[in-house]
Amino acid sequence: RLLKILDDDFFQVFILGHSCGISDRTLLNAIFEHPNCGSIKSFYYKNGESDNFSDIARNISRNFNDKSKMREKVVNKTYCKPLIE
Repeated sequence: RLLKILDDDFFQVFILGHSCGISDRTLLNAIFEHPNCGSIKSFYYKNGESDNFSDIARNISRNFNDKSKMREKVVNKTYCKPLIE
């Protein structure tokens, strides 16, 4: 059913509170590298001056086989926001 939903139309992935670790690699790869996936936007945790955006981005990259697709789809931190401001 998921693949049918992915095939229906273009979509943007929002990451909220998920580490995007390799335990879900098969599923995340199918979603992230799908031709209808326009972009992947992360909402990260911020604690004072530090945050986990880089950790999430690194984990997302591990779920790609095609790194050029990854660079096209992962939204720059400038356009992402912390979960709670």
